[in-house]
Amino acid sequence: MTLHWHERTRPYKEQHRFSGWATKLTGANSMYLYLTVRSESERQLIEAECIAITGTAPDENGIALAETEADVSRAAYIKTGMKVIISASDLSELYDQLERANICSEQFRASVVKIPRRLPLDSKQIMHQVGARIEGNPNLSNPRTIFLVVADQERIWLGEVLSESTRAWNEHSQKLHLYSSALPTRLARAMVNLVAAPGDRIIDPCCGSGTILIEAASIGIKAVGCDINPKLVHVSIGNLKYFNLSSLVLMADARNIKGRFDAVVTDLPYGRNCPLDGELNREILQNLKELAPKAAVVTCEDMSDLLLQMGYDVKRVIAVPKASLIRYIHVVHLSS
Repeated sequence: MTLHWHERTRPYKEQHRFSGWATKLTGANSMYLYLTVRSESERQLIEAECIAITGTAPDENGIALAETEADVSRAAYIKTGMKVIISASDLSELYDQLERANICSEQFRASVVKIPRRLPLDSKQIMHQVGARIEGNPNLSNPRTIFLVVADQERIWLGEVLSESTRAWNEHSQKLHLYSSALPTRLARAMVNLVAAPGDRIIDPCCGSGTILIEAASIGIKAVGCDINPKLVHVSIGNLKYFNLSSLVLMADARNIKGRFDAVVTDLPYGRNCPLDGELNREILQNLKELAPKAAVVTCEDMSDLLLQMGYDVKRVIAVPKASLIRYIHVVHLSS
């Protein structure tokens, strides 16, 4: 079966972009700061998604600094992206630079993030001091601009928030049709972000109940889904419609699908009630090499040795433990 894209997904609505004042006080180049979730069990996945979206990895505090701006509204594990206005070693230096900056902004709010939270700084006092040094009227309930102070044990940054995660994956966990073996929606969102961006075309040849399709379509990625089980094809279509999303979903055998896409994102068949079928997955993986130049493939075993034997270029294997199950996300490049 050869697949071609015909349907259009719902247009991707970019996160509201704040238009407040920002100045360059950190050197010749603009600097951007990204805050990620901190979770030791998901550390590898958080790092991989942050690199894929922002181009840099977070430190042990979940802070990533980059010279390029990235929209993090589609992120699963990046919470906030801001343009750095001031970088200081302590509060006195922060307030001194802020006094000299002459910032003007209407309808703004100042917020504080402390890492760790027990850091001995008074957040309310910091917000008051920062707000007092910005010319304009604040709006705490519905601000047009958010100024964020991020403080860790060594440094303090003040910046203007440019984008925040929509956390739409959380809503998508409440599907019309739920299956216990389905991927967690947050994990599926991160997998998509590892190999694709809005405007790309992906295929999930083992789409099941449509979790990956939903996450892809909701961030403006054109997604095609296939499954050999007609019941699951029907379930995927129903779940997509439930969230007012559109993807092409067909009944097809993953071993025989033809077509060209920007990436493959899939969860190979496995589970407590579905033992890993090595020969089946080998045949599926063999066919995936013809579909796209890169892929994110998850299974319950580290299959990097098999993938290497099959000629894949394994870029990263990410272990994601969940209760008694460990999922392995294989980020690979495929032969053309």
